[in-house]
Amino acid sequence: MKILVIHNRYQSSNIGGEDIVYDNELLSLQEKLGLENVHYYEVSNDNVNKFSLLFNIWFSIKHYNNVKKVVIDNNIDLVHIHNFYPILTPSIFKASKKAGAKVVHTIHNYRLWCISGNFYRDGHGICELCIKRKFPIYGILNKCYRKSLVQSVLTQFSFWFYWSAKAFDSIDYFFVLTNFQKDKIISLGIERDKIILKQNGLGSISCTTEAKEGYVYVGRFEESKGIYELLEVWIKLPQKFVLTIIGGGEHDSDLKERYQSLNIIFKGKCSHPETLEYISKSKYLIQPSLWYETFGLTIIEAMGLGTPIIGSDIGTRSDFIEDKVNGFLFGPDTLEEVVKMSFDYENYNNLRANSFLKAKTFENDYVTNKQIEIYRDIINE
Repeated sequence: MKILVIHNRYQSSNIGGEDIVYDNELLSLQEKLGLENVHYYEVSNDNVNKFSLLFNIWFSIKHYNNVKKVVIDNNIDLVHIHNFYPILTPSIFKASKKAGAKVVHTIHNYRLWCISGNFYRDGHGICELCIKRKFPIYGILNKCYRKSLVQSVLTQFSFWFYWSAKAFDSIDYFFVLTNFQKDKIISLGIERDKIILKQNGLGSISCTTEAKEGYVYVGRFEESKGIYELLEVWIKLPQKFVLTIIGGGEHDSDLKERYQSLNIIFKGKCSHPETLEYISKSKYLIQPSLWYETFGLTIIEAMGLGTPIIGSDIGTRSDFIEDKVNGFLFGPDTLEEVVKMSFDYENYNNLRANSFLKAKTFENDYVTNKQIEIYRDIINE
């Protein structure tokens, strides 16, 4: 069995969960199947040429030919594609299929239906206006792609073109990461029998025994991540509730000035190892995201360190968090109440133990073995 894994990386200054998942998955597959059986093809948004992108975003002949050649020259049985936008384009789906390989695509976000990728619009919350229109004009009117009218026009027209040209028909199976996501894309028109639940995996998991204190938030400073609501609640809490903020965004300085308090500590952007160190020492990780999300890598990483989660009861969170068993779920107006309850929670050690047990089900060894089984089933159909 020979596999080709493909990914369009984000800019190195904005590495996200998709890049981390891709790197981890590729390494795990190569360790299990051998370097000679797991090939990869990747590009990076660091190298985007904006002028040429205007012409190539519709169908990249360059990457079509390159991928087709890699598949044929290496007798690839299955091509697994992660992110394809904007450089690779759906041309790589067709190239893989034409070359005789099975094609799977992991749905890391909802950009096939919403150009922001998250079904969320600042100031309005969850937004699904575009899925109700043949041509989703609202994505342009609301500048949903990076808050830029020009980029929103280009992105909206490109995805409208992809759907009109049936560019995704070459995909044999869609990998989804949670049951919530599975139900969601079925409601969006993807056939149930073309969807396979394939969760992301984690590296080594080791629960620390040291004492934990405080709360930590990890994420970008964006409305959809719930950071503003979190800080509004926290500024009213007693000083013993200490919140460490890891991440950044275009409004860094404004937030730091507005929410100056001894119990709110802004650490800025940190490396992945540094972030895990902060999480391991914290009593809880707070995940207040206001959009559905597609997985929850930080949630699983925290659980693997024995740090329970306080998460908003929206979208995928309930796939991981069982209220008062391995963490807490909060509703639209109950965050403050839940945080206060969590401080001296009498069954905290049980939360820690159950969090760790939940994370163990996402260990690389188990997840990768399952993934290889899925690959074999698809190839041998």
